[in-house]
Amino acid sequence: MQITYSTLKSRNFLTDSEIVDLEAKVDTGATMLVLPESTAAQFNFAKIRKQIVKYANEQTAQRDIVGGVEVEVCGRKGWLEAIVSPGKKYALLGAIVMETLDLIVEPRGLQIYPNPRSPNMPMAEIE
Repeated sequence: MQITYSTLKSRNFLTDSEIVDLEAKVDTGATMLVLPESTAAQFNFAKIRKQIVKYANEQTAQRDIVGGVEVEVCGRKGWLEAIVSPGKKYALLGAIVMETLDLIVEPRGLQIYPNPRSPNMPMAEIE
């Protein structure tokens, strides 16, 4: 499968900052939202904890987790935590973001879109 990218809108909803468009890589094998360190600093997101992260090359590192992150993708908004990654030039949308916003990856067209079973708002599947 080729790499899928999308544009997301982001802001710090705790400080009501302005909305900024970010280029994001979509990776269903990743879990969380990842933001470049420069973006996290620009928005002054609140650091809420540290977490160990594991990269695709099997290396691990301790990273800051920030809160108050509002993201909008395909017209769907969510309020999330994000891992801050130094040196990264783009955001990364992982599976938690995709599930929260109820988005689907279409690998042939290399795009993401809202779940057609619930086109007007995200749907959560529960027990």
